[in-house]
Amino acid sequence: MLPSPRPELEHLEPTPHGGDAAPGCVDFSTGVSPLPPPEAVLDAFRAADVRRYPHPTALPLRERLAALHGVPLDGVVVGNGSVELIWALARAFAGPGRSALVLTPAFAEYAQAVRASGATVEALAAKGPPFEWSPEELLATLRRQKPSLLFICRPSNPCLSVFPVETIWAAAAAAPETLVVVDEAYQPLFEAVPPVHPEGNVVVLRSLTKVFAIPGLRLGYLFGDPRLVRAVRAALPPWNVSAPALAAGRVALECLGQVEAVRTEVARLRKSQEEALTEAGARVEAAGGTFLLCRVPEARTFAAAAVHAGIRVRDCTSLGLPQHIRIGVRPEVDHPLLRAAWRRVRETLE
Repeated sequence: MLPSPRPELEHLEPTPHGGDAAPGCVDFSTGVSPLPPPEAVLDAFRAADVRRYPHPTALPLRERLAALHGVPLDGVVVGNGSVELIWALARAFAGPGRSALVLTPAFAEYAQAVRASGATVEALAAKGPPFEWSPEELLATLRRQKPSLLFICRPSNPCLSVFPVETIWAAAAAAPETLVVVDEAYQPLFEAVPPVHPEGNVVVLRSLTKVFAIPGLRLGYLFGDPRLVRAVRAALPPWNVSAPALAAGRVALECLGQVEAVRTEVARLRKSQEEALTEAGARVEAAGGTFLLCRVPEARTFAAAAVHAGIRVRDCTSLGLPQHIRIGVRPEVDHPLLRAAWRRVRETLE
């Protein structure tokens, strides 16, 4: 006999993600900026003193984030990537006897974290393409289910829809007992997508790594009402963010003036990459930020064949789209390879 884990964990399998490209493959599976990281950020990372513990609550970075967003210091919490904060949100606000509502298609870690907490997950699926959620259906679902958490990815990963700000506030007003989590991890990479500023029962989740192409550092943050944010902080261990990540994050905030130039170049590369895919016969259904969403007959089969053709793409089955492939934007030098590989996969599967 061995000790038994909690039943909700016993059969919880890890969710698949991009970024683990097979040897010899060019990785189109992630959505980080294809531009090199700022040298100042890399210099700060390299110069960090790893002989000392970092601040247990990331205070030096939280101070700068609070000033940036005009919120109290206790209204910001920093995580080892935004995923750690998603799991902390579930520990703080979900749990046995509670439920969460997820707008799908969606990042699978929302549901994974909620289930691990012992809570149940309900999904409200978008109709499309174009992928959109009915405001009336959302409000009716919130009033009926009264979930503890509502997860909204904005812009959506993977369907790239931008959830209307007015509907967020309507949802928050209709369900004051629900914590509305607006995940804006990719917002800096999208043109003409204004950010949401949290109020009341709305909190906002951000990433500091995607726009500056440093996802290996794992750095995200959450901000909102201090009474809500303190509960998330309590669900995290001390020293959850390393000294190199904190050092890089502080300098990254000094580089925010470069974000507009990054967005402009990403948009140019995305247009070029979309043309390459269209020439190869791909059916591009949505494009935005660092992503292109393509419809295929069967995503898992297509993704497996793509590896043999020399590219790694994101099978969107775990995101709720089993007939879609997500393609991350890469430098122009990789576009001919993508075009050739896509043609090769199509010929293999036809």
